[in-house]
Amino acid sequence: MNTTIDDSSMLSLEGFVVSPEAAHPLFLLTLAVYLVVFIGNVTVFSVIVFQKNLHKPMYLMICNMSVCDLIGSTAVMPRLMADFLTEVRYISHAACVVQAFCVHFYGSAAQLILTVMAYDRYIAICDPLSYNSIMTTSTLVKLCSLAWGGAFILIIILLSLTLRLPRCRSRIVEASCSNAALFLLSCADTTVNNIYGLCITVFISGLSFLVIVWTYIRILITCLYKRQSSSKSKAIHTCATHLTIYIIFELSSLFTFIMQRFQNVSPNARKITWALVTIFPPCVNPIIYGIYTKEIRNNVLKCFKNTILPNQ
Repeated sequence: MNTTIDDSSMLSLEGFVVSPEAAHPLFLLTLAVYLVVFIGNVTVFSVIVFQKNLHKPMYLMICNMSVCDLIGSTAVMPRLMADFLTEVRYISHAACVVQAFCVHFYGSAAQLILTVMAYDRYIAICDPLSYNSIMTTSTLVKLCSLAWGGAFILIIILLSLTLRLPRCRSRIVEASCSNAALFLLSCADTTVNNIYGLCITVFISGLSFLVIVWTYIRILITCLYKRQSSSKSKAIHTCATHLTIYIIFELSSLFTFIMQRFQNVSPNARKITWALVTIFPPCVNPIIYGIYTKEIRNNVLKCFKNTILPNQ
């Protein structure tokens, strides 16, 4: 045991402080939530990929969102479940960096994908006659590549700035690794890290917010001028899924940000809110897709019926 503790490549992870009696119930609860996340997102992804009638920009972007949700939740929840079953928690520095990258990459990519989805809805509703010529396969690939690639580059730079710092501590007081947890292991000046982290947060969140607000203002204006009530209803319905998911993601992020700033909040509460962003949106998103998106719901039910009742 001492060899493991003294190994400079290992970090001590505080995790959640829970009683032995609560550890197993929390493990089972986390497992149940993760199964919902995993099965829900894999189902949505599989249905969109294998059903050719869903090979349209809107559904393919939902497919991208499901992959993003799986990255974020898988980066945190399996490790969290393992930590509930052990009192002594250690994680290698390399594994901690990978977890931090996945968490921040998920958050950045999710916002950028939601931004691309807003642009798609704007074109579909405000310029429907040009939709097929604008949202081509090539355009969709470029937009999705920009979202994934932009998030990847920004987070690589973020963690590269952190990894250049010398480490003088080996204890992380959070339940999972993050960029902030990693650079707090250093005794060097972290001003550059703080400034860059703030800049990319403002850039991604600000860009996403401005684009989505602008597109929905234009959509609202277009809907007000539509004479046919059925056209208005269809336009509003197609936006409901995207807007609901965006609001849930932003509220989860905002709640986490606020809770992290209050020092009188219990440590466990702060750790729960930090994990909230990678658990709650990925859990409810597949449910929202099923409720609001008729095509996905019908195809899921069709696949389920063919699997369970193949002869009927």
